[in-house]
Amino acid sequence: MTIDLIQTLATAHEIAREAGQILMRGWRTAPAVRHKGEIDLVTEHDLASEKHIRARLSAAFPDHGVVCEEGGGDAQHELAWFCDPLDGTTNFAHGHFCFSVSLGLTRGGVPIAGVVHAPAIDTTWIGGEGIGAWREMRGVRSPAKVSTAATTLGHALVGTGFPYDRRTSPENNVREVSRIVLLVQGLRRCGSAAMDLCLVADGTYDAYWEQKLAPWDMCAGYAIAAAAGARITDYEGGTASIRVGRMVATNGALHDELLREIATARG
Repeated sequence: MTIDLIQTLATAHEIAREAGQILMRGWRTAPAVRHKGEIDLVTEHDLASEKHIRARLSAAFPDHGVVCEEGGGDAQHELAWFCDPLDGTTNFAHGHFCFSVSLGLTRGGVPIAGVVHAPAIDTTWIGGEGIGAWREMRGVRSPAKVSTAATTLGHALVGTGFPYDRRTSPENNVREVSRIVLLVQGLRRCGSAAMDLCLVADGTYDAYWEQKLAPWDMCAGYAIAAAAGARITDYEGGTASIRVGRMVATNGALHDELLREIATARG
């Protein structure tokens, strides 16, 4: 199936911004929160955003599958969207500005294009296979490219995150963080995996790693970072899959060093 990625992303950009407007109506209003797990949250605004995204994508692309975090969906299509209507729900519920709408398109299960919109800071990242990536901040668009200055972890600003079951699972990223925080120039935890990947894409972060990510957490940011020149692998240096949920994304220059330190921490 042929597809015009530029036009497809323009439509997805509209939809993401519309969903962002829905979220902003609830931001910093002490929204009602339901617990999906001990520390995993959902709000009425996640659900409203998802309902809008699903309806708009299905109408715009009737031949595409649509899978969303809260309601699931059908990915058994050559082209399928993986969507997070509110990536960073904990941040949102506490009034923090790091949250986003994430719409990622796959072909045969591989991310090929994405839009990530962070409405509280009026910033959108967009990118796709063969067309590059860009960031639009307060209406000003600029190319997104991975960083070039940091070639070692000692000069790097690095992002990561923690899984929702970190209190009970040994696979909680604590070992990795405890080692890597001592090696890098700075370590950040944004709270939105989609935004973390986009910050690698636009050169803000030099690297990012995380595990136990869902397809909708990874898909859009993966495609955008790849389009911006990022190297993306699993923890062993192989192909990262949105179905596995474990990834390392870097500017390329310090990728092997970060893989070694992750392996050492886990070893």
